[in-house]
Amino acid sequence: MLSAVLLFAALGAIYALLYYLNHKTPVPKGCEDLKVSCKGCKDVSCGNNPVHES
Repeated sequence: MLSAVLLFAALGAIYALLYYLNHKTPVPKGCEDLKVSCKGCKDVSCGNNPVHES
């Protein structure tokens, strides 16, 4: 039981650290306005596709 709690706590800590580091990472050049520059393609599951603007 204790090992399961420790494993869950370790996974939570790793997730929190990676989430924090991901949000500190700057956006690469050319990727600032992906939604604006997207003209649409056949991949409608992409969040940038204009189909989702309705």
